[in-house]
Amino acid sequence: MKLARACVPADAISDAELLRSIAAGEIGALGALYDRHHGSLRRFLTRASAGADDVDDLVHATFLSAAKSAARYDGRISCRPWLFGIAVRLLRRRRVSFARLLRAIASLRARPSSIDPRDRLEARKDVERALARLSEAKRVTFVMAEVEGLSCAEIAEALDVPVGTVWGRLHAARRELRRALEGTP
Repeated sequence: MKLARACVPADAISDAELLRSIAAGEIGALGALYDRHHGSLRRFLTRASAGADDVDDLVHATFLSAAKSAARYDGRISCRPWLFGIAVRLLRRRRVSFARLLRAIASLRARPSSIDPRDRLEARKDVERALARLSEAKRVTFVMAEVEGLSCAEIAEALDVPVGTVWGRLHAARRELRRALEGTP
């Protein structure tokens, strides 16, 4: 079914039909699906993520992931539970990545420290401020290595730079982050 040519209003088309259209490459169907479900998905993610600042990014990532997986949709009339499942997986992935980042940052400190759960929000802000001070090249390299777990060779390939450049950026980023988090110039 070509959604763009159909005379049928988008709200009369089932989610399953929209997803079949998306799988066939009809981008207009993704817009209709987004219009239909983004409000409830945003409300869910706001509550599930305790009001995190990146809820809109998670909503958009959910729909992009859904578009990539549209061909595998099981055909239920409403895809809302399916979208929530995708959102939960993205939210978990974000939490795991952030936890990895906190562990990496904690390992950079000269003195051993454990992060008290009550201090997580403040620690997150400290980490975000310290990361923001890095140059983009150092920040991207650090996050690819420490959060995403890529090897220096993989990072070099992704960024199209020599491996030695990756090592240099990573070393400098760690040194700058350590200094920023310890409060030394």
